[in-house]
Amino acid sequence: MRLMLIAVLSTLPLSATAQNPICAPTGEIVARAVEARKDGQKAPQTIKAISADMTGDRAAYEPAVQPLVTWVYELDEAALQEDVAGSYVTQCEAQ
Repeated sequence: MRLMLIAVLSTLPLSATAQNPICAPTGEIVARAVEARKDGQKAPQTIKAISADMTGDRAAYEPAVQPLVTWVYELDEAALQEDVAGSYVTQCEAQ
């Protein structure tokens, strides 16, 4: 799964990564996926909803939606009680 995330994130435009780290915008995707899962939404529904919001400047991050949502839905239920998005951003920024 980690390789898939790296592959998706590396497809983002260079200008997006040079000016502003990708960690915050993709962390927002993770946060939305966690909330959707807690609310009982199914993964395909969540992918569709988040992808629909990826317009304008956020459109560059649309390819990351599916793998990030899939990752969130593969987490143990107990992990959702933690700060999943915060941990994701911390790990992303550490790389």
